[in-house]
Amino acid sequence: MANDTDGPGGTTETESGQTVTEVMDRLEELRADEGDRSTADEGILLDQLDEVEGRLLAFGEGLGGEADDVTDLPFTEEAGLDHMPEPLYVRHDTEMLNQVTSWLLQDQHIGLVSPYGTGKSAFREIVLRDLSKHDDFVVTHLDNPRETTARSMYQTVLEAAYGAGYSIKPGHYSQVRNGIPWATAEAKKAVHEVLRRVRADGKTLLLVVDEIEVLTADLLSPLQVAGDAGVRLFLTGTPDGKRRVAEIRGTLDSRLRYYENIDPFSPDDIAEYVARSLAYFRGQQYRGESPDLFTREAIEDIHERTDGNPREVRIECRELFTRAAFVWYRTGQDIDRIQVTPDLRHRRFGMGY
Repeated sequence: MANDTDGPGGTTETESGQTVTEVMDRLEELRADEGDRSTADEGILLDQLDEVEGRLLAFGEGLGGEADDVTDLPFTEEAGLDHMPEPLYVRHDTEMLNQVTSWLLQDQHIGLVSPYGTGKSAFREIVLRDLSKHDDFVVTHLDNPRETTARSMYQTVLEAAYGAGYSIKPGHYSQVRNGIPWATAEAKKAVHEVLRRVRADGKTLLLVVDEIEVLTADLLSPLQVAGDAGVRLFLTGTPDGKRRVAEIRGTLDSRLRYYENIDPFSPDDIAEYVARSLAYFRGQQYRGESPDLFTREAIEDIHERTDGNPREVRIECRELFTRAAFVWYRTGQDIDRIQVTPDLRHRRFGMGY
């Protein structure tokens, strides 16, 4: 097992108490601001960013993967803007999967309610991706529910219908721009018109809305209107979001079938996530194998620290992966000897040369 004894990388350690990941995030912020800085303001921190990035990429290459930048490394899918790749999705809550699938087949409005970080957004991506390939579904998504107006929500529905080959008759409306009636009332009428055709063909137009806790009160009524017109709603959010919908729009709440509280990861689920992440990074298929790099003791420690919260698991794995890269760099040991253990989490690392 590797440790952080003296090696070619030096022994200087940070006294700030920051994690390696926090330091990296700060350095990324500095790089983002690089274009606004004068040459005199640039220097050691930006140089350090290049050095740290080089170490991490070299570690990833040593593990058998290829990465153009640090966001391509394992456990970084939530650190970037990309959606979670399906090969990384751990299907740990089979009861939730079975129930939600049943409701989709039964043409129900669905509410998926669980605390932050428990996997709602990851599952939403699976719903959007998988059902978009299904002939019986037309799927769309509100990108920014906090700032969505009634008209823009109707526009989202209409554009999804147009993409599936359904359209309105422009002559029925006073003013149409890019296929969308300009007046909100007419856009609502257009939703009714196009949904009649969608439903007549036996198809379901599914509108996925994340973060119901931030929806404006003014949008809840149009969502109900869309639901009554034939749109099927798939709403996700926290328990506070469910309470808010019930308080503000009880009639909408009564139409939803709620699944509450996605199960957390077990230690075996964490092990699967680690193995999936490493396999994906190496361009391999996950076939149920146990993870390398992380010891079973490390998996158990991650579970204890995070209570199995998937988002916190990803962050913890990212931190430990980064620390393992520093051990490898500083000790000069063969990469096959590097292992992530619980003790690694408590060590401080410097970035000396």
